[in-house]
Amino acid sequence: MMSLSASSASASSACGRERRLWSKARSSAFWETVRAKAFSRGEWAENFRLGPATFDFLCGRLRAAIQRRDTTMRRAVPAEVRLALTLWRLGACTEYRAVEQQFGVSRSTVCKILRDVCEAVVAILTPAYASPPASAGGFSLPQLAGVLTRLRVPIRAPPEDAASYSDGRGWHAVTLQVAVDSRGCFWDVEVSPPGSGLRASALYRRAQRGVLCPAPPVQFSGVTVPPYLLGRRDDPLLPWLLRPYGSSEASRRRGRRRFNAMAAAARERAAAALGRLRGRWRCLQKRNDTDLTFLPTLLAACCLLHNVCQVRGDPCPPRWLAPPPGESLEGEEEEEEEEEEEEEEEGGREAARRIREVLAATLQGRAAE
Repeated sequence: MMSLSASSASASSACGRERRLWSKARSSAFWETVRAKAFSRGEWAENFRLGPATFDFLCGRLRAAIQRRDTTMRRAVPAEVRLALTLWRLGACTEYRAVEQQFGVSRSTVCKILRDVCEAVVAILTPAYASPPASAGGFSLPQLAGVLTRLRVPIRAPPEDAASYSDGRGWHAVTLQVAVDSRGCFWDVEVSPPGSGLRASALYRRAQRGVLCPAPPVQFSGVTVPPYLLGRRDDPLLPWLLRPYGSSEASRRRGRRRFNAMAAAARERAAAALGRLRGRWRCLQKRNDTDLTFLPTLLAACCLLHNVCQVRGDPCPPRWLAPPPGESLEGEEEEEEEEEEEEEEEGGREAARRIREVLAATLQGRAAE
């Protein structure tokens, strides 16, 4: 029996015609304009959400992982185009059809490039740009290693188990949980269904084993204070996770009020970091249609690219920062003022209270000096 390919080749030879591989011609005028350096620095920022120097830096770090070789059938998309395409897609949050028209690459290739580049960003940049802090500092609160905060990211309803991703507002979403350091960088990133809670996270399990971060503990008035995260009022109170005092508790002592004031300032810095993240990568502002299995990688890549921009000093213009109507910069409902009760490990809660009290007393003593 003759195969289909052999039959086609025979028919082609019989007709006296040379068989050629067909491919659709696509325009890459947009990228040709960029490559010709016709873009100003401002145009670079508007299109790729970072400056040309940072683009070159990223391309140098990622080239070995994202570059592909030419084949006998077609030329590979250059590494520069792959990176630019990914940044444009994350920053513009447009349909794949628009990316195809801008860069002259088919939609199926756009999907593959986006996945490849985001995976390379996470694999290569995580050790240098998202590692736990070696020392707790930079905030006004002593021993504070970071602020734990969350961002709701709307998604398309998944084909399976859609109810688990319902956010109670008529939408489907995932929760992006991050730990923010004093520079506004994210050193722990985790994605989970809404309402899954802190105790279901990998961060909670690591911290409970005493491996939150390598920063050493410090003694305050005979009490050992480990590096800790600052949580919200409805987070559990643990030795590695402190939260502000309730309104009635804070009114009794000046040190507690000072602790709350410094905690509020730290949370404002974390909220500003989330605002820059969402403003720079607009794929976080709209409903994300990315496949749910790939979405955690895409969100982690956005956080790492944000960290690179923070470290390198790429500005985030104020016009990028406007949050969607009715939402805070953290993408959540505003917190209640009163402290909520929850079931916690008694030993951990008592130890956390001692740590918080000694910090408040230390801050009161500093204020009196």
